[in-house]
Amino acid sequence: MIALDAMGGDYAPRETVIGAINASKKGVYVSLFGDEAQIIPILNTFYPAWRKKLPIKVVHCAGQIRMDDVPTTSIIKQKDASLVRALHAVRNGEVYAVVTAGNSGAALIGGTLILQRVSGVYRPALGEFLPTKNGSLFCLDLGANTDCKPQYLYQFALMGHVYVSLTKNIQNPRISLLSNGSEAYKGSQVVRTAYQLLEQSSLNFIGNVEARDLFDTAADVLVCDGFAGNVMLKAIQGTMKAAKSWMQEEIKKLSWWRKILFALNRHIFKKIKRKADYQHTGASLLLGVNAPLLVAHGCSNALAIENALLRAHELVKQKFVTQFNAQLAIALKNHSLHYEDSSLLKRTVKSVLRLQ
Repeated sequence: MIALDAMGGDYAPRETVIGAINASKKGVYVSLFGDEAQIIPILNTFYPAWRKKLPIKVVHCAGQIRMDDVPTTSIIKQKDASLVRALHAVRNGEVYAVVTAGNSGAALIGGTLILQRVSGVYRPALGEFLPTKNGSLFCLDLGANTDCKPQYLYQFALMGHVYVSLTKNIQNPRISLLSNGSEAYKGSQVVRTAYQLLEQSSLNFIGNVEARDLFDTAADVLVCDGFAGNVMLKAIQGTMKAAKSWMQEEIKKLSWWRKILFALNRHIFKKIKRKADYQHTGASLLLGVNAPLLVAHGCSNALAIENALLRAHELVKQKFVTQFNAQLAIALKNHSLHYEDSSLLKRTVKSVLRLQ
């Protein structure tokens, strides 16, 4: 059973409920957490026989965490919010995973406080694959931590190392840092310090990568703070959207026979669009917590929610998070980084910490 925060997202609960209906038709058992006065009419409209034919359960919640709510305060005070109730259901063993398209800051705080972090993890991180010229690039953090310390970035590299090793069967994945130049001295102080930490580690660190080289890099993992990662992700999505608009404008100017030629090759453009379309990815997994928590885009439509639920279902079937956390615990032990015992951090992070 997968818990869905039915009230989370720009288009909730309509799109979240429709997405749940479509996923349940494919065999996913879904618990909808939210206001039943809003949820049940949508279920009745789009699938009147849902009570008898679909594996859907509605768990009434009187509250919800809105996009503009303060994350920490909301998680602590709104005990009956749909996201909070869904997270507690996972912790209590009533469901196996949570999907939300709601307040991502609240999802991070809730994952940290309710699901709790894997022992030794400083901060959980959102990670996802981006398509590249040579395959794919696993990027983290994509929005969970807007302010980071060097040791956070170092642990994100460990998470990426483990994730790619498990999913791509790459034993020694190449790791890079997102920066404004490939040189070691480029980047913010946090990035430069993280560079030193990774360079002196036993990880396969290959240096900095600039944003313009993302789709042509040899790296398997890209590490960045959540602010840069989220801006990068949305810039890519915005560029794809603009490119589609530009193409549509140019098509209007074509002669009729050129339009026919374009139509005959439309499948090529659909394949390209699919590679970067968040709707088909569904949601990003929050790495470093004790149970599966998937965070979808706030603007997710029914298709995105459906795919997020399908992905959560597969992760649960594969027991992926259990495997990942076990491997991460080993990696944290083998690549331990303790601020109190690290002379490198004492020398280089001191000025950074004063800014926090």
